[in-house]
Amino acid sequence: MDLTGWLLAAASLLFFGLYMVPRKLCKLRDFEFVASMAFGVVPTTLAATLIAHRGIGDALPVLGIGLSFLCGLIWTVGILFYTLSVTQMGLALATPIKNTTAILGTVFGLVFFAEWQQTRVLPALLGSALVAACAVVLGMTGERKGNRSFVTPLGILFALLAAVFFAAYTIPLKFAMKLGLDTYRLIAVMGLGSAVGGIILLVAQQKTLAAWIKQPVVDHVWAAVAGATWAFATMAMTEAIGHIGLAVTWPVANLNTVVTVACGIAFFHEVSVRKFWKLLALGMLCAIVGVALLGLAKT
Repeated sequence: MDLTGWLLAAASLLFFGLYMVPRKLCKLRDFEFVASMAFGVVPTTLAATLIAHRGIGDALPVLGIGLSFLCGLIWTVGILFYTLSVTQMGLALATPIKNTTAILGTVFGLVFFAEWQQTRVLPALLGSALVAACAVVLGMTGERKGNRSFVTPLGILFALLAAVFFAAYTIPLKFAMKLGLDTYRLIAVMGLGSAVGGIILLVAQQKTLAAWIKQPVVDHVWAAVAGATWAFATMAMTEAIGHIGLAVTWPVANLNTVVTVACGIAFFHEVSVRKFWKLLALGMLCAIVGVALLGLAKT
């Protein structure tokens, strides 16, 4: 077992579980929040690149730069749908549904990148299915009461669209890695793509940047914290993919459901533990067994 790869995947799990928490503390509108995340994404990824390479490093292949930038554009659409879903249903319900992307990530790794050659397919698929089952089970804990979260059709649609786009960006990501781009520079270019994508989406929705620029600084800061946390998560995940493959890393990273639901319960009282403890326990069990199977999947 590649311990380094698993530790990196665990770190990405934690950061992915936390990065959307600032959304609950920020008063920016959804499109504005996505655009302001760039204030954290770009400086964090560029600083990591400069530190790792003591500069920008050697010249990068043009195709690799393009693929990395494309990752950022695709991710931006995914984060917008995720943000819209959180607004609709809260962290505790939007995140589990969005994280059904675990199955898509495993399938992409096995099919598009021939990871079936280094992966036991059945345990990988069963483990991914259990991680997705954890998401579905935890998504059943909503109720229409006070600050509690509850499922809405539009919220489900947004979460599922987020799942599709979050899985989709891993395809150009893996191709960029195959071209020799290291994690830091790949994610730095991806961060620039996400910044451009966020501005394009905001202009398309509001026609102007004036209202966004005038929002309170504290709200932009919360969005930047979310962006920086996401950057750490993505760098850890990308390094983990290089060690243990996409088919295993992606479902593990998407166990961030556990962290996000815990935050939704503890800080924002979105789910009643007393009322739904059985479903919460079942969801955690699915997660634990799923990760165990993924651990057995890597040859």
